[in-house]
Amino acid sequence: MTEDELILLLCKEIDLGEEESEEALIKKFREKYRDQSDLITKASQGDSNALLRLRWQCGLKVIT
Repeated sequence: MTEDELILLLCKEIDLGEEESEEALIKKFREKYRDQSDLITKASQGDSNALLRLRWQCGLKVIT
């Protein structure tokens, strides 16, 4: 999975405002969570712990 695909999946769960293009959503997500770029990279490469931490940072439900 690419980082952009992961971001779009997370954006479906996060309310980032009005309907926007995929590029705009990705840009908005990266700006809002720019401190989490390492987690995004690791999660997109299949690191389940990074994905759990990223979901927690985004305020999403985390099931352990």
